[in-house]
Amino acid sequence: MGVRKLPRRIKTIIVDDEARLRRGVERLVQTNGDSWEVVGSFSSGDECLNAFQKEGLLFDLLITDVKMPGMDGLTLIKKLKQLTSFHAMVISGFDDFQFLQTAIREGASDYLIKPIDRDDFKIQLEEMKSKIISQWNDTEHIEEIEFKASQVTHVKQLQLLSEITWNHDIDLSQLEWTKDFPDGSYRLIFISVDNLYSRTKSFEKEDWKAWRFALDNICKEMEDNLDSSTFTSWRWSGDDLSFWLLLHVQENEEKLLGKICVTFSENIKINIQKYTPFTSSIAISEEFNELTLLTSLREELLMYMQFRLLLGGNKVITSEEIEKLKAGIKANKSQEIENQVNKIIFTLDSKDSDKIKVEISVLLKMIKILNNPEEIEKSFHLLGFQIINYLIKHTQEKDTISLMNEVFVLTKKIGNLSELTNEVYDWIKKILLILESKNEEQNPDQIGIAKKWILTHLDQNITIQNIANQVYMNPTYFCKYFKTQTGETVLDFVTRIRIEKARDLLLSTNLKIYDISERVGYSDTKYFSKLFKKQYGETPSKYKDKMMLDQRKLPF
Repeated sequence: MGVRKLPRRIKTIIVDDEARLRRGVERLVQTNGDSWEVVGSFSSGDECLNAFQKEGLLFDLLITDVKMPGMDGLTLIKKLKQLTSFHAMVISGFDDFQFLQTAIREGASDYLIKPIDRDDFKIQLEEMKSKIISQWNDTEHIEEIEFKASQVTHVKQLQLLSEITWNHDIDLSQLEWTKDFPDGSYRLIFISVDNLYSRTKSFEKEDWKAWRFALDNICKEMEDNLDSSTFTSWRWSGDDLSFWLLLHVQENEEKLLGKICVTFSENIKINIQKYTPFTSSIAISEEFNELTLLTSLREELLMYMQFRLLLGGNKVITSEEIEKLKAGIKANKSQEIENQVNKIIFTLDSKDSDKIKVEISVLLKMIKILNNPEEIEKSFHLLGFQIINYLIKHTQEKDTISLMNEVFVLTKKIGNLSELTNEVYDWIKKILLILESKNEEQNPDQIGIAKKWILTHLDQNITIQNIANQVYMNPTYFCKYFKTQTGETVLDFVTRIRIEKARDLLLSTNLKIYDISERVGYSDTKYFSKLFKKQYGETPSKYKDKMMLDQRKLPF
């Protein structure tokens, strides 16, 4: 927020239907020193109001006659006060106390009696100048305090955001702070230098610090170029030479956010390549509204980065790019590999573990004899893509991120056929377990399953990912689905149920407050008491005392 700096000229507008008097007042103002500037002179209240509305006229002092044809001076002051802040002086042709009372009530700071005395007018302008400058100083001080407060808040928010990307297993009880962020739409961006580990050999430790500083400055400069009236941003460091950026817009601006994210990321990528010896890849999440999803989105973007194995570096990676990649793999594979993958997919229907293992072994032998390492990699990833597509088709499985991540990890073990066969088969067994679980539950009540799991794990670590895993859904999709079906967010539900359980324990046992707090998943007793008071209006101890007193008053 900008702070006004003095010296500054006091912008004045004059309104009077008598041209001679209007010009006289204008000359008096202009001859009163360099502190004054006449920015507008109007013959009627209507003319002045129209100019303000059309041109956005900025002014500090309004000097207006009271009695004018059409809109009078008092009405003009009243209407302008609804639109902007300013001081006003009224000019009256007669000394009417009651009328001047009305003028002051409508917002006038001072008044002049016709005929205007030059010396008195100069004295009144000096007094008005003191009032205006005093207000400027007060405003400057308030703005400075607000700016410093916003900086402190921003730093604290960055610390919390950094923690959430470093620790992917954060319990929902530790994410209440996400409610303090503004409503609207968000996108998470991850910026990572390509070929990082091979590059470490080219630079000394001190050089590495300098390049981190340079990369940080490039990101900061790009971030500063965003329209602050539309976008809010938070940026923090990740592992090694990587950065996270969270972008926010108000509701109904989702389309703008999507376009800006891609353009913004492309420009960062270009500047990193231009001003440093590195290239970078940038992953962009889809639009989301709940910051409790950040832990899951972190995993998703890290998984996106692994697609550099196929895409190469120096890319902006979105979900759309991933879909294109899938299509590209399908188009480039050999017919023989394709047929064998299809055979494995067909065998999945039989649920026969031995047959599945045989077919996988056949495929691995076919992949092993390929001469082109790139084709080996693409063929292996084809198997993963096809199996996951099968899983989605047959189970409506949404949580493919961790499974895809495992596929890429397995790729690194492709040198040993025997080991690879076991690893791939273990991965396939996970798929079979999911398929079997879904077969046992015809038309499952997914919300009911999620709630039941939460109720039986209140004292344990509860994350969005953990809950979504119980119903085989993508965390982002699950959060939207849960809110649509229940009318409350997952975080609000978990908090409410935990506090309700705490209330039951409070009234039915002699457990200490800290014991109850731990039994419902809160290690911080003060924080637990704060949430309890928010839900029931009293701290746990006061609430129990109150309920016990009410019970003693009952006649039975």
